[in-house]
Amino acid sequence: MLEKLIFPAIRSYSCQVPADSFSIPRTLHTYIICEITSGRGVAVINGTSLTVKKGDLFYVQPGMTIEGKFGSEQAIHVSIIMFRAIMVHKENRNWSVSQPMFPFPAKLDMLSQAVSIHDAIHYFIKRESPHRTDRFTKSRKLSNLLHAVASLNSTQDEGDPQGLLGMERTLAYITQNYSKEMRIEHLAKMAGYSMNHFTRSFKHQMNMTPTEYILKQRISKAKQLLFSSKKAKEVAEQVGYKDEHYFSRAFKKAEGVAPTLYIKNKCHRIAALYYGIDDHLLTLGLTPVAALSYKERVSYSYPLPELSGDIENKFKLDSRKSNYEKLMRSKPDMMLTSDRLLHDDSLNQIAPTAVLAHSNQYGQMLEQMAKILGRKRQAADWVDRYREQITVIKQNIITRWGTPSVSFIRVSPHFYRVYGAGNHLTL
Repeated sequence: MLEKLIFPAIRSYSCQVPADSFSIPRTLHTYIICEITSGRGVAVINGTSLTVKKGDLFYVQPGMTIEGKFGSEQAIHVSIIMFRAIMVHKENRNWSVSQPMFPFPAKLDMLSQAVSIHDAIHYFIKRESPHRTDRFTKSRKLSNLLHAVASLNSTQDEGDPQGLLGMERTLAYITQNYSKEMRIEHLAKMAGYSMNHFTRSFKHQMNMTPTEYILKQRISKAKQLLFSSKKAKEVAEQVGYKDEHYFSRAFKKAEGVAPTLYIKNKCHRIAALYYGIDDHLLTLGLTPVAALSYKERVSYSYPLPELSGDIENKFKLDSRKSNYEKLMRSKPDMMLTSDRLLHDDSLNQIAPTAVLAHSNQYGQMLEQMAKILGRKRQAADWVDRYREQITVIKQNIITRWGTPSVSFIRVSPHFYRVYGAGNHLTL
């Protein structure tokens, strides 16, 4: 497998996790190799608690869920390599691409190759310099590191008396394939357990049965899909239910309300995770419980009018920092973000997240949100008033100045931007 890999992206950095902190559960979409260089704590990977201390090496791959619980004694320093990987192979005359799943445990004992692995990781950390290494060299170095990790793994399978490795593989499989039909016997075999032993061990580690865990994954995804314009039947099919009525019963049992009424009856507290979404919510008569607003973005160089006290008292999000803790304290029923941002699936651990298609056309994003939130009439009223005002302003300009060409110049400490009829130019 390692010989057929391509690495589209490789990133590396070192950082410090403050003492007495925590992180919420997060489902990954990248591969991570992480070395602990100092400190102590606990990491929870796919529901399994693992101690964290200096010299430990961790491996996490897409589909796995991680969270941290760090003690108050000292901060934890980590070196992290994040990468994406694809495997290209040929069957008959056709080429296909797949995402590899490496059979590595989450926590590796690297005593046998501590020096070589540490040196390989340190290479990526110190690489971040003005003289960037070429892609081929980085890919070769990463491939060598994975070979070293694979050699550690070959000696660790026999030393897994609690079956944690098998359980990690099974949880990763469920996370990636929740929409498919799954038999408990098959999952038990994947974990290397008898069916009864698997069910007992699963419930002990996850505080729920395998069936309940699969249902939880499906309902979580269904809540997210319900924010789109998809019908309940389409959502049911996408999360693994062939019968729409059976899906509706399962959803109502889990959430207390039918899928078609979920947004209308459940989503009153809304967090705005992108610039301007808070303005759109106010236009629709809704006040966000947390917001990343234009004021946070531009007030460092432009004075803006103060928002109302009601808005000012809400949680203000910071685009330069993690906002997980603020979002959890704001307790949103749902969150709205933009497709201009890289979507973070871990947000769905806080509340279902709807991704809006960005548009510079006035009214389009407002109408998107109105359709999701059941406020089409409010959006239509605003669009009508806006069009009327545009007509009046255009006529006033023509009356006073005729029909000249107009450009707007935006001046900031870092650039000049000229806005014309069709686009803009940054100088």
